[in-house]
Amino acid sequence: MDRALIQKGLGIALILSGLVLLVLKLLSVPEAQQSWNAWAAPDSGTSLFIGALVAESVLLAARFALGFFVYLNKQLGPWLFYTLAVLVAISSITGIILVLVCVLFRFLQGQDHAKET
Repeated sequence: MDRALIQKGLGIALILSGLVLLVLKLLSVPEAQQSWNAWAAPDSGTSLFIGALVAESVLLAARFALGFFVYLNKQLGPWLFYTLAVLVAISSITGIILVLVCVLFRFLQGQDHAKET
């Protein structure tokens, strides 16, 4: 198989898994709000819920960004690539698997370090 085709498939997998996670998170928002209120105190868990929602949004945005960059075969610097990779790996088990494949492709293509300018 062509390496570019596999890389496009990997980008699509990252984006689709992000969409699935987004739908699941949106469907579980009312339950999550109730659980944060029950965990903290009645009507005082809102700020904790908003903080958790922002953190999950950052993880989802990183997954979409990494998927977009991998799909387009963009040359990312190591700080951006590995930062996105860590954020995606933190998000879920599928994120860990997809990031391992992304890192493997990066090393196989010789992009483990930034190019000299």
